[in-house]
Formats: sequence, C-alpha cells, structure tokens
Amino acid sequence: MRRALPGGALALGAVLLAALALAGEAAAQSFSLPTADVAVEVQPDGSLVVDESITYSFAGDFSGAFREIPLRDGETIDEAAVFESGRAYRPGASAELGSSGEPDTFGATRTDKGLRIVWHYQASSEARTFRVHYRLRGLATAYDDIVDVNLKVWGDEWKQRLGRLTATLTAPARVERAWGHPVGVRGDVTLAGERVELR
Repeated sequence: MRRALPGGALALGAVLLAALALAGEAAAQSFSLPTADVAVEVQPDGSLVVDESITYSFAGDFSGAFREIPLRDGETIDEAAVFESGRAYRPGASAELGSSGEPDTFGATRTDKGLRIVWHYQASSEARTFRVHYRLRGLATAYDDIVDVNLKVWGDEWKQRLGRLTATLTAPARVERAWGHPVGVRGDVTLAGERVELR
C-alpha cells in the first residue's frame, strides 16, 4: 500500500536540506591573517601616528572587518581612517559589530576598553590588505633624560592567529634602547639611529 507524505513533511524536508546547505556554506567561510606590518612615527609632541597594514586571506564571501584598539587611562585616539590600495574609505558608517554598510566605508566608536573601527567592503575568496590609521595620544612618557614609548604593536585582543608580524618605529631623535615582548616570542629587534625594526 502506498502512502502519500503529507505536505508538511515535504516542506520540513526542504527546510532541513536548505539549513544543511547553509551550514555547509557557513562552515566553508573562514579567513586567516598571513601578515601584518605596523609603522609607528613618534611625533615631536609625543603623539604616535600608527599605520597597521593587515592582510586578510578570505575563503568565502566577506563584507566587514573590525579592529579593537585598547586604550589605557589617559590615552586617546583621533584621526582614525581606513585605506586599501591607497584609496581612503569614507567615514560615517556604522561601527557596530555585525553591521553592514556600503563598501569602502568605515565607522569608529569609543568602547569601554578603547576604540573600535569597523570597515565595510566586498571580498570573495581572495587576499586583501587594509591599512588602519590613527594617532595615539597620551602613551609616551617624558622623563628628564628619556622618553618611554611603551606600545604593544600586536595585542591579545585578536582571536585569529597572525602568520608574521613586522613593525617599525621612527622617532624624532636617536633611539637608545628597544625591547620586543613577550620574551617567548621569537623575533629580532634592530636599532638604526632613529629607527627600530621588529621582525
């Protein structure tokens, strides 16, 4: 005896198949961070102009990224901007996590821990390099004979592992000492007059 399946069972089966297909697409969507290059210029007023060039390698479709920049008491950030291939993204977009916006736009907002910058783009299984720019004030501490710049160029706020980090700090005068931390991280610190390179 043949029994016809009720329409509800067919609809449920179609919904389950669609859900499984979407789950497969979501699982296939991932990204990695192959490289980051951080350039820091210490200004005569003690502020730091920071440019972080971060390369993302996307597997699947993506349309937004963000950067959480932690701030300690007394530190502020201004001049936030995002660039790609020399092109400036337009400010004024939403800085909420998970928000959407027009490609080539960004937004920035203060959080309990610092500043969040969110930028919007269209990427599909490709590598893209974004440059996050900002001026950090209140970090450098001046003493009678030295200026201490205690900057963490790559912090633990990232959930994604970074393949390779390079950083350069340029000061208005000769740099006498520089350290790379933590000690357990392999890398070289090189002093060259007003420049410090971390590789």
